[in-house]
Parts: sequence; C-alpha cells; structure tokens
Amino acid sequence: MIGAVDHGSMDKLAEAVSLIVPTRNEAGNISELLVRLDRLPTGVLGEVIFVDDSDDDTPAAIAYLGPSVDFAVDVVHREPGHRDGGLSGAVLEGFRRARCDWLAVMDADLQHPPEVLADLFAATETAGADIVCATRNLNGGGRDGLGAARDVISRSFTAFARKAFPHRLRGVSDPMSGFFLVRRAVVDAEALRPTGFKILLEILVRTPGLRRAEVGYEFAARFAGDSKASLKEGMVYLRHLARLRLAA
Repeated sequence: MIGAVDHGSMDKLAEAVSLIVPTRNEAGNISELLVRLDRLPTGVLGEVIFVDDSDDDTPAAIAYLGPSVDFAVDVVHREPGHRDGGLSGAVLEGFRRARCDWLAVMDADLQHPPEVLADLFAATETAGADIVCATRNLNGGGRDGLGAARDVISRSFTAFARKAFPHRLRGVSDPMSGFFLVRRAVVDAEALRPTGFKILLEILVRTPGLRRAEVGYEFAARFAGDSKASLKEGMVYLRHLARLRLAA
C-alpha cells in the first residue's frame, strides 16, 4: 500500500468504492487522474488499485504521487509473462485485492471522466442497482473522443454482442463500456474467464439477474500517451465473444 488515509473505520471504508485502474504505459496520465479523483465528494472513494502491465515509468509515477491524495493507493505490477487475460485479467486481479463493497473500473487515460464516478455511486442508491454502467449512448452521453474509425468499430462490436446475447444485454445501451460500478457481493471473480478489453461484457453475460442502471457520460479525448486499441485486440474480442456464445 503506497498511501492510506484513516477513514474512521473499516466499516466506513467498506461502504465506499474500490476503483480498479488497469494501466499499460500511462505514466503521463497518473498525476492528472489522481488530482481529479482527489476532488470527488467525501465518502465515494475508499481506495484506488492500479494493476499495471507497463514497460515505462508508470509504477514509479504511482509510487511517487500516491501519498499526496486523500485515499488509499495501491499498485500491483505484473511482470512480462504474468499478464494473463490482458486488461480484463488485470481488472480481475484488482477485484481480488479490493476491500470495499463496490468495485469500479476506469481507464487511466482520462477518456473516462473521473467526476462521473460520483454519479455512478449515487445511482446505486437511487436506482437500487447491482451494476451501474457509464454509457456513451444515452442520457446525455457522447462519443466525440472516440474518433470516427474507432466509433464505427465500437458500434459494430456492440451490434455483434447484442445479436449474440439479446436478453442478457437488455437494459444496457453500452456493453462495450470500460467504465462501470458493480456490487462486489454479486461478482464471482473465479467464475469469470475474460480476455482482452471487454470485462463488462463478461460480467453481464455470466452473471444473470443483475439489477442494472446507466449514467450518461461524454467520452473524452485521451489526455496523454497512445491508444492501446488495435486490430489484434479486435480479434481477441471477436474470439472471446464466440467463446461466450458457445458457453451460453
């Protein structure tokens, strides 16, 4: 644990959010991300767990900046050869280490505005939801930060998923989202078998009966660094979608 704060009691910490941030070569984004997370209303954020697959200075940046914020910060660096499951595998590693009742997932590149985490957390109470998904498609959401080519691919992949799982994805307008909040008690991390980027799709398909809600957000431009999206990741997604469909 890099930095920690006295939240009054473990019970109070448990009622907050464990934010899981998978990172790969995001050193230039860490300072801005932590500053904006530190501005969230009191009681929302209990801890941030970075699960890092970087080959740059991202772990050092987290270690240096973590003690400056008013919440617990942890970093788990996965060495080459131990990065099973890609981004989704990193998220599962964070789930296993989390201490709070709620688990959130967010990218480090600021395309997921950290301020929206407070809205997701508020919706757990107002909507009585087990999972709250940040959506680019409804409720004032937007996709301008995605870029034209990636937007077409994202919409196509969403259509494929909906065709494969018309009932299990009902009520979720953006199953490709990488930004969501879920009650820890409803997620069996050991039952999940995700690969690639789309951990939300895995949870929705393998966890029937979840009470769902959505919060709109504007997908922003990347703050620093390069996108990790690639043709290879697209093929990983399509193979994973096929495996999920065969197992359904």
